[in-house]
Order: sequence, then C-alpha cells, then structure tokens
Amino acid sequence: MRKIVLQNYMVMSPMPDGSFASKPYNVKESMVSCLLHPSLKLTGRELLLRNKLATWIEEAEIIEGKGHILVEEEDYRKLKQAFETIQGFTKSDMELVRRVLEAEEIEVAEKDVVKKDEKKAVKGRREK
Repeated sequence: MRKIVLQNYMVMSPMPDGSFASKPYNVKESMVSCLLHPSLKLTGRELLLRNKLATWIEEAEIIEGKGHILVEEEDYRKLKQAFETIQGFTKSDMELVRRVLEAEEIEVAEKDVVKKDEKKAVKGRREK
C-alpha cells in the first residue's frame, strides 16, 4: 500500500494588484482532476473504474494527525500513471506531484476477524 498525504498546503498566488498572497492548494480536488484528466483519453469503462477511486479520495476525512489515505497498489498505479502522463504542471503543483510520485510504501498486516459463527463472551451473561 502507499500512503498519500491529502492535507492542503499553502501556495503563493498573484493578486490583481500585482502582489502575491498565500492561498491554500486544494489537494483532493487537484488529485481527482489529474486522475480523470481528459489528456489521459480514458475509455468509458476506465473512467467508471477510476471514479470509484476519485469518490473515495473526495470523501476522505482529513483529521488532524491523520491527513492521509492508504492506497492499494493497483489504485496507486492509476494515480502514478496519470501524474506521469499529464503535462503542464506548475510550481504550485510541485508538492502534490511529489506526494503522489514519491508516496511512501507501507506494509499493512491484516486484522484478525471474528467469524459470524463464533460467539464472543459478554460480561455478565452466562453461556448456555
């Protein structure tokens, strides 16, 4: 799995008066735009498959201390392919591109799952 940080970051944006102001860069929106970018020439089927990942990214909650998602390798390949194919990134996009293309690989262990047939002992109840 890959760990991708979704927290927004600040970028300098030009203002109409010629000055610059610091504004938040919307990471989730930009990542989804890249995943579904027209220059990728996605088929209808691939668009639908990628939309599942896009929706998951959009709906991910960013909680302080946990502003990332863990992405399966198959989905990560789709993201990586999009970011390696699209042209025209700017300096503002640099952090987003780095987060995706240099995403940390994470080893994940499966949790023990209790089978439906197995009954857990409940405190205060007697077993019959």
